Amino acid sequence: MKYLSKELGQDILASTALFDLIQDPIFLMAKDGNSYRYLYANPAALAIMPPQKIIGCLIEEVFLPEQSQAIIRQHQEVTAAQKPREFIEKIQTDNGFFIGEIMLSPVLVKPDQCQYIMTVVRDVTEREQRKEALLKTKREIDVERKRLNSLVENNGNAVFEFDQDKNFISINHTVTEVTGFSEKELIGQSVVSMVVDRYLEDTLSHFEKALTGVSVEFETVIYTKKRQKAVFQVNTIPIIIENQVNGIYAIAKEISDQKKTERLLRENEQRYKSLFDNHPHGIFTFDRTGNLESINAGTENITGYSFEELKANSFLSIVMPEEIEKVRDYFYKAINSEQPERYEMAFHKKNGGLIDLQVLNIPLIVDGQMLGIHGIITDITEKNLAAKALTKAKEELEVFWENSTDPLFYIDTKGDILKVNPAFEETFGFTEDEMKTGKGTIIPSHMRSDQDHIIGRILDGETVKFHDTLRIDKTGKPLNIISSYSPVRNSDRKVIGATIVYKNVTELKKAEQELQKSQEKYRLITESTFDIITLIDLSGKVEYVSPASEKVLGYSDQIFIGSPFTTNVHPEDTCNLIESVASLIDRGESTTVEVRCMHRKGHYVWMEISPTPVLSNGELKQFFTIARDITERKRLQDKVEKMAFYDHLTGIPNRRTFDDKLKKAIFQADATGKKVAVLMLDGRKFKQINDRFGHDAGDAVIREMAMRLESSIRSSDTVARLGGDEMGIVLPGLDSVEVAEQTAKRILKSLESPLLFNGCEIKIGAEIGISLYPDNADNEKSLVKYADMALYEAKTSDHDHYRIYN
Repeated sequence: MKYLSKELGQDILASTALFDLIQDPIFLMAKDGNSYRYLYANPAALAIMPPQKIIGCLIEEVFLPEQSQAIIRQHQEVTAAQKPREFIEKIQTDNGFFIGEIMLSPVLVKPDQCQYIMTVVRDVTEREQRKEALLKTKREIDVERKRLNSLVENNGNAVFEFDQDKNFISINHTVTEVTGFSEKELIGQSVVSMVVDRYLEDTLSHFEKALTGVSVEFETVIYTKKRQKAVFQVNTIPIIIENQVNGIYAIAKEISDQKKTERLLRENEQRYKSLFDNHPHGIFTFDRTGNLESINAGTENITGYSFEELKANSFLSIVMPEEIEKVRDYFYKAINSEQPERYEMAFHKKNGGLIDLQVLNIPLIVDGQMLGIHGIITDITEKNLAAKALTKAKEELEVFWENSTDPLFYIDTKGDILKVNPAFEETFGFTEDEMKTGKGTIIPSHMRSDQDHIIGRILDGETVKFHDTLRIDKTGKPLNIISSYSPVRNSDRKVIGATIVYKNVTELKKAEQELQKSQEKYRLITESTFDIITLIDLSGKVEYVSPASEKVLGYSDQIFIGSPFTTNVHPEDTCNLIESVASLIDRGESTTVEVRCMHRKGHYVWMEISPTPVLSNGELKQFFTIARDITERKRLQDKVEKMAFYDHLTGIPNRRTFDDKLKKAIFQADATGKKVAVLMLDGRKFKQINDRFGHDAGDAVIREMAMRLESSIRSSDTVARLGGDEMGIVLPGLDSVEVAEQTAKRILKSLESPLLFNGCEIKIGAEIGISLYPDNADNEKSLVKYADMALYEAKTSDHDHYRIYN
């Protein structure tokens, strides 16, 4: 009770005596405003939270702000719900941190009034860490399972996988072949279900041993699906993940028919088990007369020959003729001396590949009797190739060192030069002896610290590439140098120096400066011109755009960088621009084109673009375009063209356009077999309108007639003013005269409504004459003539009318 706050009531005090004996930390909290205050902590709690740091303190006085807010929120939710809440939290203490399983329980002093909360903390750090380790182990097992799946499924022997309880997890197809059981029938079953009772205890003991991490080979007898007994040679392999046995692989081979050779198998086990099972290289076994008795899998992998192929023929038959005498000599030398013999030989694999083998003949002596030879072979082809490559590389390095045009030298860890190449002496004027003895120096005094910094980076094992620096030659002349430093290590991987390559770029720097001056001149020109200058690479991507782009098109020059040069060009003009550039690239011909480019405000601007090549040594490297705003020029051209082909009063086509449209319509009719109609129209009593209402009224009547005629024809038809109130209409592509008649009727109908001009109603009327091609004429001139004749006939009527030439 000495750990209780004096503020705690006696009723609550009485109930806390038992908590002092509980091993888990227990706290009693009292609600204090929006927070909670520690009133009681049992000894286990005080072991992690001293009383002077917790009793009587608010939560936010004990924990950091972020954690205290989370704890207060949990307590508030328990107070509001008046129900216990359990959660897991990582808790920081003076002794470090632990993972706690925390139970918050409301203490109801009065019904529906929660003033206190009891907190019980259980340390579950170890449990949570084990859980996380287990998940990691399961993931690794899954990866390993996928890797081994192919090996298991394609194994010629029966392969079983068991969990730690000796239950089947998986089998390969060979298991089904030899036992008759399917995977579905075995998965989840215990190995006990298959083993014959007499062998069950022994089999389970071997499984238990495998579960300790030891591979065990044994024999057992199992029941097949048909309840027949089958003898199996089983090799159990522990599945070890993170030093823990997670299960067992059992590789089983049916040996029912091999029991008769049990004695021979035991002898072979004594001879070959250690060597065959554990040796990483190929192994041959010969008797003392040279007959081949066995090989391991490594032998087949190295030579490509199976045991059956080698057994069927003499082993010497696969040895290269020039190596036979050597093989025979070393074989009998090992037999007679009873000592191992090592040699190398060339060998043709089964697939024809030539490899280098290292052979070790080991006498096989059992109970003092010479039984034969173990021949251990190692493929040393890569090793020999590496040795040859190393020798060649050293020779090439020497040639490079002596003949390089760039200065090369070697330094120790202090930065002192130990060796220089001839190019170094030629560039700096110092001999190797002068540099080694310290009589010469190439580092300016003010750059010593820079060199020391580089040496420090090299000692840390860093390769320094393309370091731009300054050096001086023997005369004191400064040289611009690009240097590269590569650490040199000894056999223990310790840095013992560095090889340094210098590139003298003094002349290049001068050229760069001149180029920069030249570029500055061009920049001033391009930025001052009103034309847009664009630099483009051969892939069609924009590299530079002059500032005039913003003045002409409203876009910043940076917008176009990296974009295709056709960006913002009108789709209908893109092909013309591409063809112009292609002509420049393919044939060297520069063609100026006129295209429309989108302005930032959404309208198009007419530009005249001229592509120009950028050549280097006669080869096209880039090209640029000069674009000029010709919008005003195009507007004037359009105005001139319209004046030539359109009537200035009505805005409709004039006689020139009428004649052109009629000519094209007749040409099209000849190709399609359709008809063409010409309608000639005069205004009714037009002279009286001029005399009565004036010429302005007459002009208004002509404009109104033109407008009504255009609204009465098809989009493919053409209405033109031929002079005065005379109008002509071309109707192409007709199937019959009825279309022309319907058009004439629509026109006359449209003219029935009078024109209101200056408060006066002016009646508009007309007569129409119609002729057809090829029905009435075979040329344009005759067709117009006959339409005029039909018009004359129509004028004999006292009302608006049309006539067809007959």
